[in-house]
Amino acid sequence: MINKTGARGLCGLLVAMVVVLGSHPISAKVVLRMNHQLSAQTLSSEVDAWAAQQILERTNGEVEIKIFWSEGLGKSSENLSLLKNQAMDMAAFSPAYFPAQLPFHTAPNSLPMAIDGPKQAQVLMDRLVEEVPAYRMEQAANGIRLISMHIINPYIPISKEPITSVADMTGLKVRTWGKHMPRMAEAVSATPVSMSVPEIYENLSRGVIDASPFAIDLMVTYKLYEVATHVADVSLWCGPSYGVWINEGAWRKLTAEQQNVILEVYEEAKKLDLDKANAAASEARAKLEGLGVTFHEMPEQEKLAWKEALPDFFGEWIAEMEALGKGDDARKSVEIWNDVIANVSPR
Repeated sequence: MINKTGARGLCGLLVAMVVVLGSHPISAKVVLRMNHQLSAQTLSSEVDAWAAQQILERTNGEVEIKIFWSEGLGKSSENLSLLKNQAMDMAAFSPAYFPAQLPFHTAPNSLPMAIDGPKQAQVLMDRLVEEVPAYRMEQAANGIRLISMHIINPYIPISKEPITSVADMTGLKVRTWGKHMPRMAEAVSATPVSMSVPEIYENLSRGVIDASPFAIDLMVTYKLYEVATHVADVSLWCGPSYGVWINEGAWRKLTAEQQNVILEVYEEAKKLDLDKANAAASEARAKLEGLGVTFHEMPEQEKLAWKEALPDFFGEWIAEMEALGKGDDARKSVEIWNDVIANVSPR
């Protein structure tokens, strides 16, 4: 039995605890589950792993991003619906999986011969999201927020025979993908052949294809130097590769301080991403040359001739966005795009 003096002491202790706890709120640990379209071994995956560790440390363990590599929580084609329905907190995926829902984000990820290198891709995406309202509106309409976009080394022609001119493309069977890349090949009288990345090696070795756009660091990864010994220096595709996204419900669960830490870390991650891409390209070139791969310079007039032979991809995209009532934002996007290509170095 507690006497009056003891009761008063206990009450005083409880009041003191309430005051202390009230003045120092305890932050419960937040675990954000991220579905990732890639394995943990890619360069950009290494950056995401670094970012997750930095966020954990800088929030004193309050925010943990748990990454499920290689589609551990769902297929890449399901990421948007899973995010919208809050079945997962975060996802790392290419917007090109969702051209109908994310047409503005998809364009920089899809159009051929429109970006020369990873630095341009990085600057372009930052400016588009910052300066063109349609990008933020698109995210809001889908209940998601873009944290950051990764970049990739340019996809340039790797081939069994040298390619140094537009004429060299005539009759070649070229691996392509998506909606626009086949038309890029057809513009120079090549035959597009659709296939996935793991199929490229066998199809080059069997003569099903003669060439493929590919990044030279990935050429080393997939040992394509064994079946293609020529590389040309023209960017057939380059762009922001995939984004790190979070659903709005998960974002709102974070304190403003925690949100700022995530944004700060991923801003730093951009430099790491670019440094890794550039280093990988340099190392890959040295290794490939040592393995007997020949690098060919394509004259600028030949690169220009190829670009001039292309369909008007920008014009077509603007027309598509015009039909959605967003033509002005599409034109603004292309204006920014042209400015970046003219004034930002590829690397």
